[in-house]
Amino acid sequence: MIYKKYTKLHDCISTIKVLCTMAAVLYVLYWFLCLLNFTFIKYIALVFDPAVSLVKNFVHLDIPYGNEVIDMVPLVVAAIFQGFYFVFNYFVSVIDRMEEQHKLNVIAERKLEEKLVNENLKEIFKNKTMEYTKFAILLNLDLKPAVDPNMADNSRNFRELAAKEYFRIVTKMREKYATCKAITPGKLFIVYNNFALFDDFFTDLLKEVKEISAINTEKQISTNFIFVIDALKESDKVSNTLDLMEKISTFNYVNKAVATSGFNVRYKLNSKNKYILETMGISRFFEKAPVGAGAAPEVSAPSVDFELFCLKTPKHPKT
Repeated sequence: MIYKKYTKLHDCISTIKVLCTMAAVLYVLYWFLCLLNFTFIKYIALVFDPAVSLVKNFVHLDIPYGNEVIDMVPLVVAAIFQGFYFVFNYFVSVIDRMEEQHKLNVIAERKLEEKLVNENLKEIFKNKTMEYTKFAILLNLDLKPAVDPNMADNSRNFRELAAKEYFRIVTKMREKYATCKAITPGKLFIVYNNFALFDDFFTDLLKEVKEISAINTEKQISTNFIFVIDALKESDKVSNTLDLMEKISTFNYVNKAVATSGFNVRYKLNSKNKYILETMGISRFFEKAPVGAGAAPEVSAPSVDFELFCLKTPKHPKT
């Protein structure tokens, strides 16, 4: 395994430990055969006598038994080998502890490496996300007669009225945010180049829409709106962003501020946020299906899935 560092040393000492036990057993068996005085014992002695003779240089242990004397040194040798077993067994336990400590060190090092890598990736992701320095807002106003929305009112051209309202909003917003860029009429598409001011910008924009709605209510005109919000890089094509936002507006989330996932990620990196973003789930936009005599009827229209978020004011604002 990747954590094993002392495997060879552990296996070597474990083998020696087993051999010591086997040697102890064999010397006990040798001593017992010596007691029985088998004729073939002299051949076996060639293997066992070197260790016995070595020990006899330090220890002499003879026990008289009847008319004979029993040499107990082979048992002493067996005890010595058994003692070696316990010594090597201790070494094995030490190696096991060293192995476990090494394993913990490796795990700690890997966790530290993973943490550093994740922090590095997080920083890279943050830096990439911070490249979204601008935000775009698409506003669609839907003006209808308040008494009977289905009744055509020839005295008013609500499309022209909406265009006037867009122009009014842009004029008011540019008094405070002079560098904002806008496209009117028919729709209001605004791009502003300071993401840090989004909360103030959107609050002022929403205030203008509410004032228009209040004025129209007095005129028996119903005012509905749809906000679509996205984040842009300096290098992004505004036309591509507008195309995506117009597609999102077709979902007709009336009286809601709908934001893209890109805006969601970038907005959360602001130091202070007035609004919250709640997921609205995954939405699917279908491209136009192939038409014509050559188009296969079983071919479905290609689709694009993206997650949308609803921009809301918190129920319990931070104080």
